[in-house]
Amino acid sequence: MAKKVRLSKKYGTNSSIAACECCGEEYGVIMFGTSWKDPETGKTAQAPHKVYKGFCDKCQAVVDGGGLLIVEIKDGEKGPNPYRTGKLVGITKEAKERIFEGCDAPMSYMEEYLFEPMFGEFCKKKEDESK
Repeated sequence: MAKKVRLSKKYGTNSSIAACECCGEEYGVIMFGTSWKDPETGKTAQAPHKVYKGFCDKCQAVVDGGGLLIVEIKDGEKGPNPYRTGKLVGITKEAKERIFEGCDAPMSYMEEYLFEPMFGEFCKKKEDESK
């Protein structure tokens, strides 16, 4: 549901491109107006060019079906924003329950050394189809 936007005197609508936090696909525009704040000062600041928030329609469909989005990351990466390799798979609810028993997250990161043996053949087929 759309909310009212209070325009910033300095930045106007103060908009950002909305991008999927899983696959990175751009799916809309967010208008922050005065609501984007500088974390240090707490004052209205210029919003970043792109904000990774929510899921695009394709990724949301996997989540809505009870599935799991798995993003490959570099081996040894840690923290809330690890380096992504660009590979990603979505698995069904049934596969999620069978392979990752007890997992209720909509998205997960998996290091290359695990991702490649599990999904490498699938990714190679997809890469071949795109050529």
